[in-house]
Amino acid sequence: MADHPDGVVRLKPGVEWRDLDGHVVALDLGTSDYLKLNESGTVLWTLVADGATEAQLSDALVARFDLDPARARADAASFVCRLRDLALVEESV
Repeated sequence: MADHPDGVVRLKPGVEWRDLDGHVVALDLGTSDYLKLNESGTVLWTLVADGATEAQLSDALVARFDLDPARARADAASFVCRLRDLALVEESV
């Protein structure tokens, strides 16, 4: 799907994950791809699991890590782009 920064991004079916000591470990059951996330990735992942916009993701980074809003927007967009590249998410406008 095309890049929709105002759309809701959520994990696609078939992606299993767990939070282990503050770090998400995920497995795409369809491809057997494995992913381990750091603390900021874990914050974003848990929001994406419930469905979130890039704006909500960047707001969470600002709130949790006291990031500059422009940096948080860029980091959130990069995170979503990476999830798209790995085909781990689906989006709705």
